[in-house]
Formats: sequence, structure tokens, C-alpha cells
Amino acid sequence: MKEKENKSYADVKKSQRFRSYFQFSMIAVVLVLIFALFNLFTGRKGVKKVDPDTVELIQFEIPADDAPVAVFETNMGTFRAVVYKEQVPQFSEYFIGKVGEGYYDGTNVFAVQKDVYFMGGSKSKDGADTSDTDKTAIEPELCPDLWPFRGALISYGDKGGNIFNQKIMSGSRILFCDTVEFTDEFKEEMDSTVGQNKVSDAFKLKGGIPNFSQQYTVFAQVYDGFDAYDKICAAEVVSEDNMQPKDSVVINKVYMSTYGENKNDSFFSLEDGESSPQADRFGSE
Repeated sequence: MKEKENKSYADVKKSQRFRSYFQFSMIAVVLVLIFALFNLFTGRKGVKKVDPDTVELIQFEIPADDAPVAVFETNMGTFRAVVYKEQVPQFSEYFIGKVGEGYYDGTNVFAVQKDVYFMGGSKSKDGADTSDTDKTAIEPELCPDLWPFRGALISYGDKGGNIFNQKIMSGSRILFCDTVEFTDEFKEEMDSTVGQNKVSDAFKLKGGIPNFSQQYTVFAQVYDGFDAYDKICAAEVVSEDNMQPKDSVVINKVYMSTYGENKNDSFFSLEDGESSPQADRFGSE
């Protein structure tokens, strides 16, 4: 009898839905990203309306000294992320608890969409479940003040709900957002479609992945260590279809600290200049 093929996480998730959200065709990317925001701001197609004028961009507010910070030490460097306990209390409690147990120590980055995102927190190199995988499924906590800007951490689990209300549950795996390229043409289309507001302006300045907005649990924001973060997101992968890194990318240790012990106030500026990854990576057009 032929042995069943051992598929990677990326192989298992090669459904149309996975591709539509996570693998980007640059031909359609502008329309997909813009209309994701348009639907949110207008409340179309059964999507809960978000008023951009009342949104508080807390990811770009300097945290209190006692704000919890997760420190990720990897074999490609260290980065730090502030965790939003008040906005996503259920998942934050779960995540901080798993960090305290050492769950993420020695876990793997198992998928990379070059310069757009990477996925980590897996006990296996290919993202497949093992006997040690925590399979907890938590209801998504969608906060109108948390967005998939560059450096945002998203909890990504398996499908939940029912046929009439399917959703992606929160789980132990983490999706680390980087950014699509916000070209001048893209920015113009965004302004003409969704209008200028502080959410779209923040995306244009700081980068991110707009079509992940208000779909998954955003629970933390990287603010320090982007040299290491970008190295991981630029890691070479096995192939276009198998997004597993060719060379192992390991999260050696994760531990909790506070912002007061790990300050980097300069990240939180929403002014043009050194705080703009779009200018740093893609240059001015």
C-alpha cells in the first residue's frame, strides 16, 4: 500500500481561499486591497462598518512603561512587539500564558511570502501538526483600533464557524505582517476609492496588508528589531508553491518583558521620514 504523502502546511492550505488571501497576484492586488478597505468603511456585503474617523491608531501611540512586550529571539536576530491586552483580552491571556510555558521556544517559521508576511510558531519545520502542537481554537477578537500594518502580529488558526458564518479562529500559529508595495498609482486609487483618512494614510506611510483588515485577531505590534524581521521575510523558500524557507528559520526563545525595559519611541511617529518603511524599502517614486 502506498504511504500517504506528508504534506507541508502550505500544501494543505492550497485552497482557493488560502490563495486569495495569502498569495498575491500583482495584477489584481490593487483592486483586492483597496476594496477590502472600501467594504469595511461602507459596510457592504454584510461586513461590519468601521468609521475611520473614530478609529484610534493605538499601534502608533507610545505604550505605557508597563505595557507587555514579547521579545522574539531568532537565529536571524531579535525583534520586539507590544501586546494589546485590553483590546484582545482572551487571546492575549492565551498567548502570554503559552510564552510563559516556553511553548514558542524552538518553534519554526514555516512559510514566507517574500516581503509580504511570514508564518511562525510551529513545532514542525513545514507547519504540520505534531503531538506537541497546541490546537486551541479561540473566537476571533476584531478590534477597530488594531490593523494589519507592517509589523502587526496576527493569530492564525483553522476554520471555524458554520457554513453560513465561516471564520478563521485564533490559534497558536502566528502570521507576521510585512507589507505590499504602496506605489504612487496604488495610493491614488486608494484615495479615490476610500478617501483620505487616518487608517489609509497610516497604511501608506507605515505599510501593511490592507485585505487582512478586520478579519483576524491582530494582537501585537513589532516596534523594534526590523532588521531581523525583514531578513526573515526575505528568506529564500523551497518554491513558489512550497513557501517553506530553504534554510531553517528558528524562533529560539520568546519571553515577556515590558515597554519600559525595551523602549524605542522613534517607531511610533506618524510623520514622514525615517519611520517610513515604504521609503526605506521601495524608494520614492
